[in-house]
Amino acid sequence: MSLDHASEQVQRLSRIVFRPWEPQIICAFVRFEMADRLAKGGRTVADLAGELGAHQDSLGRFLRSAVVLELLETADGDTFAITELGRLLCSPEAGMRNIVMMNFTPGIWNRAGRLHETVMTGKTVLDDAGEDLYDYYRHNPVERAWHAAAMADLAGDAGAAIAEHHDLGGVSTIVDVGGSLGVLLSRLLEGAPGVTGTVFDLPGIVESGREWAAKTPVADRLSFVGGSFFEDTPPAADLYLLKQVLCDWGDEDSARILDFIHRGAPSGSRLVVIEWMRPDGPEPSEYDSMSLGLQTVTGGRVRTEREFVGLLEGAGFKFESTVTVPSTLLPRPWNLIQAIRP
Repeated sequence: MSLDHASEQVQRLSRIVFRPWEPQIICAFVRFEMADRLAKGGRTVADLAGELGAHQDSLGRFLRSAVVLELLETADGDTFAITELGRLLCSPEAGMRNIVMMNFTPGIWNRAGRLHETVMTGKTVLDDAGEDLYDYYRHNPVERAWHAAAMADLAGDAGAAIAEHHDLGGVSTIVDVGGSLGVLLSRLLEGAPGVTGTVFDLPGIVESGREWAAKTPVADRLSFVGGSFFEDTPPAADLYLLKQVLCDWGDEDSARILDFIHRGAPSGSRLVVIEWMRPDGPEPSEYDSMSLGLQTVTGGRVRTEREFVGLLEGAGFKFESTVTVPSTLLPRPWNLIQAIRP
């Protein structure tokens, strides 16, 4: 290897090694509501430090770091303005803002730092208190709210995509299993006037969902039922939705979830599993790192179509097809894995 080539490789590796600071800079950018503070025009370090009550020299380093990430721009190193990229983190652009905070606050970030444990053991990382992510969220309500907001944004995006690309003809009732606040269902019901929907989720979650849904234009057609998809049978419906639920669980738990849906599903009813999907082949994919991350944090994985089919048919459903629909929020599409209850 030539010295020039070695130097080039060292530079590449160096950029990767220092990259973990970049998500934390972006996370702090959101915490400080920097995009909103600069939305109306450029401001100086001293001005922003006074407003935030921040250490001026440290804030200057932070703002210059944000310029390197192209969130901000500056002509003199003292006055900073928002860029087009940075505007994506303004509060009205809630989608990316919430996803940043879900991924880079301690609940997930600290577990990611122990990824090597999962590689060695195949098990999900528990924190020092012996808790998994969802136990941790129970007594960290701020982080739980960021997580819920990010998942609601993804649900809204998926709902808009399904409403545009998926035919709901012949459907009069929908149950969203693990549907949280009901964002996905509300998007679908807005475009389907004759359809009613029910969110099936944990009792504490559905109470929050009822409050949220009361403000929507479909409140009269959107209801909530409390229960656990590990222990209870969801209500009967023509169509069941399961969005980004199975990706959080291993095969055994996923099979239990599908089994309880199958028990309550009438013959001829349909199930649509909404997930990201890894290609079937052995070639490395961006979904491999996502899958390892899910295994580390929640015990789940990104599955291939073949793996989804195995789970569905193992629970008694008959696989029909997979439809791919574009996302408006993220570069990767949604996959709708469709099955029927014989």
